[in-house]
Amino acid sequence: MTMLIGQMLGCLLVAAGIGGAVGWLLRHLSAAPLTQQLMDVTATLRLKGQTLEKVQYELKVQAEAMQILESKVIESEALHQSTQEELSSRHERIHALQEELAATRQRLSALESGQAALLVRVSDSEASTIARAQELQQSNDACQAAQQALILKEQELLPSQEHHNTDIDRLRTRIQELEPAQGRVHWLEVQLSERDTQHRTALHEVERQLAERDQRIGEFEQLHQQLTEREAAGDSWKAKYTQAVQQATAETARSQKICTRADDLQAQLTLHEQRLREKNNHIATLQRHIDAFESVQREIADQAKMVDEKEEEISRLRKRLVEVRAALQIRTDGGVAPHPVQPSGNQLSLLIGQTKPSTAQPKDDLKEIRGIGPAFERVLNKLGIVTFQQVAQWDATTLQQIADQLDTAPDRIKRDKWIVSAKKLHEQKYGKRL
Repeated sequence: MTMLIGQMLGCLLVAAGIGGAVGWLLRHLSAAPLTQQLMDVTATLRLKGQTLEKVQYELKVQAEAMQILESKVIESEALHQSTQEELSSRHERIHALQEELAATRQRLSALESGQAALLVRVSDSEASTIARAQELQQSNDACQAAQQALILKEQELLPSQEHHNTDIDRLRTRIQELEPAQGRVHWLEVQLSERDTQHRTALHEVERQLAERDQRIGEFEQLHQQLTEREAAGDSWKAKYTQAVQQATAETARSQKICTRADDLQAQLTLHEQRLREKNNHIATLQRHIDAFESVQREIADQAKMVDEKEEEISRLRKRLVEVRAALQIRTDGGVAPHPVQPSGNQLSLLIGQTKPSTAQPKDDLKEIRGIGPAFERVLNKLGIVTFQQVAQWDATTLQQIADQLDTAPDRIKRDKWIVSAKKLHEQKYGKRL
């Protein structure tokens, strides 16, 4: 960009130097070289204008790049906002999961305490059951011992049954007393079986609750793992967001710098365009002065040619007068009049004399040919060239002589194509092709 500004300043300096050179040339040189130099200056200014257009195009490209950067910054801000919203929602969900995990832990602690109490109760029930079973076993043992004793007594009393009826009645009374004990033992066995069933049911329930607790613990471990992964993802998103914010800040600063440089370049470009317009106006004014100077120079040249023609005509008339006087003197003396001496002329005079139109030949408007103005037409008419056909018949020598008479360059006549235009105009007007 600095090189571009330097090139623009160099172009302006070159344009200023060209303007000064044009002014100096206008003061010290003739109109023909000035015209060529003015054309060169015009071409140079056109090149400078093209350079300025390229600079404007580059500024437009930079403006579009700035717009693209602004859109990227806006997209980054939108992404930042969406990421922040997603992070907030994930934090809320993590908080809810943490609360649920705490409640689940409380429930697990309550279940563990209930399980401990249940185990205590089961152990107490088992102890009481064991004690009652021992009592029942003792009762059964006592009953079996009594039955064995009864059998022994019966065996002992069989030989002496008659003698021991009293003892048998007493033993029967003892047996009757033992029958309620057997019923109580049966009742204790029924209660024991019922309590054993209840204990087994409670154990199955505790095992089911423990299985559910293990399942819930597995689910909570999975949730904890997912929570850890999401926290890691949130940290990565946070790092990406921080990096994106830093990049957006850097891009914003860069965009501001580019905007500032673009504004400076736009101001410089405006100033350069204003100076270029002033130079163009100055060149246009100089061109008008040059045109006026050329018209005045042509008029002066026409007048000088008219003066030369008058002087030639005067000298020719003087020679004719001398000849007439000599002829008159010879006639007066009775001698023979000598033949008049023809004045010597150059090749252009002979050519013009040969190409003078007859009185019956029509006169064409030579101004229809591109590059021939009123002044050139007057000079050509004075030289005897009044038709398109005469212009169309010029050769290289005649073209050089006509250019010398018109005080212009032969290349200009060739560049404007006077001969080709004269042929076309003659064919259009008279229907004859030369």
